[in-house]
Amino acid sequence: MQDTEEGNGVKVINVEDSSAAATAGLKKDDIIININDKKIDNTDDAREELVPEEGRKSYKIKALRNGGEMTFEVKIPRKLKTAN
Repeated sequence: MQDTEEGNGVKVINVEDSSAAATAGLKKDDIIININDKKIDNTDDAREELVPEEGRKSYKIKALRNGGEMTFEVKIPRKLKTAN
């Protein structure tokens, strides 16, 4: 993510294939304006909202794409236990 010139969100500069963000539908160049109902003005705001929290299963994200507003639910992958 990177700050926008206007200070009205953060620009997605890369989405890793098969990541939670890619699975949710976020794409490169989307402008994230809201995370979990909190307005996002810059990368500091975004980082603060994306801090892992015990029990959180997803993040609700609003973003701008091609002039339209879209909503995404980025689900946090569960950590699976393994045993021998």
